Amino acid sequence: MLNIKEGLYFDAAQAVSEIEQFIRSEVHRLGKRGVVLGLSGGLDSTTCAFLCVRALGRAHVLTYMLPERDTNAQNMADAELVTKTLGLKTIQINISSVLETLSVYDLVSSEQAGDRRLIERGIRWISGLSSTPSAFSEGIALLYNTKANFWLRMARWIFWKPLGRIHAFAITKVRQRMVTLYFHAMVNNCLVVGTTDRSEWSVSFYDPYGDGASDVQLLRHLYKTQIRELAKHLEVPARILNKPSSGDLAAGLPNESAIGLTYEQLDSILWGMNHGLTEKEIVIQTSVTPADIGAVKKAISLARLRESLPSMLPVLP
Repeated sequence: MLNIKEGLYFDAAQAVSEIEQFIRSEVHRLGKRGVVLGLSGGLDSTTCAFLCVRALGRAHVLTYMLPERDTNAQNMADAELVTKTLGLKTIQINISSVLETLSVYDLVSSEQAGDRRLIERGIRWISGLSSTPSAFSEGIALLYNTKANFWLRMARWIFWKPLGRIHAFAITKVRQRMVTLYFHAMVNNCLVVGTTDRSEWSVSFYDPYGDGASDVQLLRHLYKTQIRELAKHLEVPARILNKPSSGDLAAGLPNESAIGLTYEQLDSILWGMNHGLTEKEIVIQTSVTPADIGAVKKAISLARLRESLPSMLPVLP
């Protein structure tokens, strides 16, 4: 039987070298002067910043901090720590006014967006309603999957208005961030760096037209646990390395709360599935349950559904 823990091990130094070479190659191949990167203060964007500076030099790495009404202040402080550590001149652009113009803040008040306990109760409610550990996969099923079970179909019919408002509230923030980055990339003749990792990409824990939109993806081939090892090798500040990953959309909610699994569990399941292990074999080697594996499988199928969009008629000969 293949060993999951051994399989997830990788050579961080070699990975750094390969990514640096990839960055330089793509910038040269596409005729750009550098890269544009959004700094959130999180692990993935910080790791990308370190890699880009090593590959291109700080003069060719433009970084932007994009806070808004509900941004966690600690994340911005961590982003500033990254800029000081790397010697970057980062531009801060508050996107609250754009979101306010779009009426995004009319959907969820600042009090509601800052109430972690309220949000976590909502996550537990969705998980309980669907009898699965992952509120995120069920939320995606509500949005796209016509084969949802009876209770989820009822929830979609009865609760679509509040659920739709929450979805619009979160996704519009993510997409506005990317619009801002692409504007500055075009003005400065740069590539936009994507920061989605393999773990989140596999289960569609990203928005294809938001944080999934980019010119180059530096981390999509690596699982989150591998990126932590990569960040250790790069000497990313400990307070960023060790804090929970978060999309920072409301109340600083950790991603693991929505996913319903730790990244260690998620990565173990994904690696095992990708290497042909059975559910029983994955359960034996990890702390996950068959229900956890089922939730990941559902999320993967929905991820592939989202990737198939937009739908279109066959091209005529």
